[in-house]
Amino acid sequence: MVHFGQYILANRVPGWEEYYIGYKILKKRIKQYAIRAATASDDERDEIIHAFSRLLDSQIEKMVLFLIEKQGLLAGRLQSLRERREIFQEGESYADDTEQAVTESSEEFDTIPHLMSDYRQVGVELLQLLNFVELNAVGLHKILKKFDKRVGFRLGAHYIASRSNHPYSQLQHVFRQVGIKAMVATISRNLAELRTLGLNTYSSTISLYHEAELPRAVVEQEPIIQAIETATDRLTQKLSFAAFVAHELLLPVPKDEIHDLLIKHEDAHFMSIQLNLLNTFVYMVNYYIVVPSSDEYATLLNAPASLCGVIIGSMPLAALVSAFVYSWWSNFSYKSPLLLSSLILMAGNFMYALALYFNSVWLLLIGRFLCGLGGARAINRRYISDHVPVKELTSASAAFVSASALGMAAGPALAGFFNNIDFQIFGAPVNFVTAPGWLMGVAWGLYFILILLFFKEPNRDHVIPDSKQGSKSKHSSRSSSRSKSLGTIDDIIPTMSTPLLYENSLHPLHLEQNKEGDVISDDGDDSTISDYNDDKAVGNFAELMKELTLPIKILLTVYFMLKFTSEILISESSILTGFYFNWSTPQVGLFLGLLGLTVLPISAVVGNYISNIYEDRLVVVVSQVIMGVGVASIVCFCPWLPYTSYQYVAAAIVIFVSTNVLEGVNMSLLSKVMSPRLSRGVFNCGFLSTEAGTLARTMADGLITVTGWAGEKNLLNYSMIPTFLIVVVTTIYTWIGYFSLY
Repeated sequence: MVHFGQYILANRVPGWEEYYIGYKILKKRIKQYAIRAATASDDERDEIIHAFSRLLDSQIEKMVLFLIEKQGLLAGRLQSLRERREIFQEGESYADDTEQAVTESSEEFDTIPHLMSDYRQVGVELLQLLNFVELNAVGLHKILKKFDKRVGFRLGAHYIASRSNHPYSQLQHVFRQVGIKAMVATISRNLAELRTLGLNTYSSTISLYHEAELPRAVVEQEPIIQAIETATDRLTQKLSFAAFVAHELLLPVPKDEIHDLLIKHEDAHFMSIQLNLLNTFVYMVNYYIVVPSSDEYATLLNAPASLCGVIIGSMPLAALVSAFVYSWWSNFSYKSPLLLSSLILMAGNFMYALALYFNSVWLLLIGRFLCGLGGARAINRRYISDHVPVKELTSASAAFVSASALGMAAGPALAGFFNNIDFQIFGAPVNFVTAPGWLMGVAWGLYFILILLFFKEPNRDHVIPDSKQGSKSKHSSRSSSRSKSLGTIDDIIPTMSTPLLYENSLHPLHLEQNKEGDVISDDGDDSTISDYNDDKAVGNFAELMKELTLPIKILLTVYFMLKFTSEILISESSILTGFYFNWSTPQVGLFLGLLGLTVLPISAVVGNYISNIYEDRLVVVVSQVIMGVGVASIVCFCPWLPYTSYQYVAAAIVIFVSTNVLEGVNMSLLSKVMSPRLSRGVFNCGFLSTEAGTLARTMADGLITVTGWAGEKNLLNYSMIPTFLIVVVTTIYTWIGYFSLY
């Protein structure tokens, strides 16, 4: 058994020892803090966290400054080599007569190998620098994990997120090896040009910018370039920014890198991703397109206008059930459930449209219920989370959020265009209340065809290796030896072309083995148990309840509250605006469409400004307070005075904007406090948040229906006062567990 502390001591580059992370010192400090934390008050907890964070900051600063210094020295040597090469080429151009040409030719073949050797030597030292970065990064991972486990505070994700997002972040030098990649490009280009020049085949300048990657010939013919590229790719995967944080995104980011093994660095299928995003957009349009006209549809069917709550709410109610089925089904297939969901949605929308022809409220409700059963958002989330490469995951997640927001805005806006439509299809009316059903039925039929033709089922033929057997079989074949003095290419290439912490170390916190096959553990912390087995997906409800810690319960409650408030605001808007302000369906649609469009700029502000300056937990509390102010402001306090549209619109904007700010930050914080066991499987972070939000929508729509029986004049107060109480209780609950939200 080799402890990681011993491993890092044995594998440091001679002369660089003082610049590595002080792993032993940090371990001792964690032991001291663990003793203090057992009886610590809230203030003492904060003091421990801030003190340890400052200590880590100092260690990272030491490492990063050394990294920058070494990069500068290597860049200086490359600059010197560039000047030497220019002098050599200038001398070659003046070779006029044959005798001089012969002399220059001999010098050429004497000089080119020398220049190539010098470029390779810079590559060797660059490889040492990559080794330095990787070893320190693994040490940082292990120290943060050890602190969370021993001290009992969840510092790891918060520390990485806060330091990575800061505009003057030193940790970004670890995440993004921009300087190193620039030097790799310089070495590759010069070696390629010198090689062709030596073979008398040099005809034009080689440009790396014509290709997205390094030329294959250079990589294959130059072992040092191949080793650097392998090490850089491996380091990029381990230090992927998306693997640590996903601000304002609704998708859970995998907290292990088994994801990378499964996709084997293949590019995600472009059309499949676009079809998933299209599904999200069309579904959100389908959900909200009936909001402006649902109360009038109920009236035309001789039902009370307040039935709109049931009409809208029947869709999320059905989605509560279908989400379980689709989450389970996605373990085996994506295409089949997407095809089935399209057919269900198509049938549900046509039933919704035909309800007026048959004069049946039940047909309308069944149609909306079927639309909920066809909701495949769980599949959309799962596909993007599991089958998009890490380098594309953040952009794909952002696109998912944008598609949802645009669908939310487009639905009510489209409803406004149906106001003047009135014709028949084989006797069935097509007007402003039935047109949404006809349109969405056709849309899902077209989507069915697109899935059938263009969706590609992802490769599922990958098996995660057993942590005990796989590691032994893989590494028993490794015969490369590690030299402490990495001074020559022959010494360093065999070592660096294989992972520093080998393939069974899919995550820096997993067990590793050294060249003798000894396990590299976390210095006595569960050293015989792999993290992969500890972090297996939750398999049943009992295991799920054990994983729901106080921070997770708080954040899921907050998510329920914000979705409940948002649904109350949107679903009853058509009734309230018609009763108080006599707004028409197009006016309601325009209002809701403009309200929905605020999601995109708010997400940008949260992601680029608010989350970089303030702690997530602080933003969560402040957003809840602002939301409470908005809900209180929208209530009609004086029934004998006229209720103005200015009061309603201003309060609605405050509520909607605060819910969107809260949603982004809340989901970001939720992804940090979730254990790795809740990052995959059926009971994952995305599934739990989806269920919480869907339940909230269902209950909100039910409240609208119940309170609507008291009359339209009482609907506003009877629905918003309970909503205000829910916001207050949730805010108090959040404040109680405020210091656990790391």
